[in-house]
Amino acid sequence: MARKRGTETIGDMVRSMLVVLIPVALIAGFVGLVRPSTAEVREVDWEATLETARESAEFAVLGPDDLPEGWTATRVAYERGASAADDAWRLNVVTGDDEYVGLVQRPGDLDRVVRAELPGYTSDGTSLVAGETWERYVAGDELSDHALVRQVGDTVVVVLTSARGYSLAESFASSLR
Repeated sequence: MARKRGTETIGDMVRSMLVVLIPVALIAGFVGLVRPSTAEVREVDWEATLETARESAEFAVLGPDDLPEGWTATRVAYERGASAADDAWRLNVVTGDDEYVGLVQRPGDLDRVVRAELPGYTSDGTSLVAGETWERYVAGDELSDHALVRQVGDTVVVVLTSARGYSLAESFASSLR
């Protein structure tokens, strides 16, 4: 015997929703499995921008001699500010293990640059890299992002990494010339 219209229950509504949502979820899952990844890393020519920055900047721009095998530069920029004190050199790299390494160099004193580039980070001691002392910073706990910072002349150099601990940042910092 059929029920009269207008006497539907919550159970009827739930069953109707499942009838519609289960096939939609299955289709979405299948499409997600067969669709190629769109998260491909796009490589940029960092060496040419490094040379241009070295010619243009009013400070000695640092960069690695080369990137290790499997590392890919994904962003590079020499940013001109309103004044030379606002200029910045940036290089972002993805390692072969999908870790992030970033380099920022800009004029200024260490405290000002740390406030601008590392909001939310806290001091975490020091590291000795190639005979130079670098200040350590961490965003949150030991599982969070890490950074090394050092005053170099009138500029501050920041090396950031998504890797656990400081070893990747220290390795990259030792390659800077």
